[in-house]
Amino acid sequence: MKRALGLAVLLVLAFLAFAAWRIWPSIRAARGGVPPVYDTVAPQLAPELFGPRSPGDVRILLFSKTSGFRHAEAIPACERSVREIAARRGWRVFATENGAVFSDELLAHFDVVLGNNTTGDNWDLAQKTAFVQFVERGGGFVGVHGAAGTRYEYWDWYKDTLIGARFIGHPVFPQLQDATVVVEDAAHPAMRTLPARFTAHDEWYSFAASPRGRVRVLATLDESSYSPRELFSSIAMGDHPVVWSHCIGRGRSFYSALGHTAAAYATKEHTALLEGALAWAAGEGTCD
Repeated sequence: MKRALGLAVLLVLAFLAFAAWRIWPSIRAARGGVPPVYDTVAPQLAPELFGPRSPGDVRILLFSKTSGFRHAEAIPACERSVREIAARRGWRVFATENGAVFSDELLAHFDVVLGNNTTGDNWDLAQKTAFVQFVERGGGFVGVHGAAGTRYEYWDWYKDTLIGARFIGHPVFPQLQDATVVVEDAAHPAMRTLPARFTAHDEWYSFAASPRGRVRVLATLDESSYSPRELFSSIAMGDHPVVWSHCIGRGRSFYSALGHTAAAYATKEHTALLEGALAWAAGEGTCD
């Protein structure tokens, strides 16, 4: 009996050691342990992005480079969803993981940058400057889930101004949970078709402080509907926004913490939210 128990303990320890070995590179990257690699040669844009514009012609830069944790399933699922939305609306999408696309010349061909679960420090100083100017001069930004999910410090403007809140963690054991999302602002284009309350299965981010008062809060989490604990500590926020928008100069920024799993992008709620977010970032509705 003791021998069997000892063998079982050894097997469990071996499994945990193997799991830690497999996920350590992702953990190390997410905490800033891997030096960023900056792109210097820009991608070639599709010819149709240089053509004349027609009414309603929204052009989206879908950027998904990661130098932190990589959402390997969510990234392609988000791209499929955005392309389906764009095909239905007559929009144009250019997807890349090349940070050198962030230049004044190339960003001028786009209306919206969508941060598709992009994590970490992906821009050199010139590219950061071009990104800031794109937004402040009237460009739109939509950040999805992992776009805020990096703990290490690398760019204050991105975290505090563009996103509007600093990620501190998500629940563990279980990591993915059902929770109730409460719509606060049904007038926003991203919220108009959503029910007042709906249940979603996701990895629920917590932030260092609620951005309320600095952003237009669109939806919050009902923290009584799930367990907001990271390992042995609570990461409950009390006031827990998960979707919001705000103005930056003449530009617009939108962030949604939903979207960790590939399955999330197939739900009608997430599809409606993403479509409305892109439309708003491109100029629909008001920017309060």
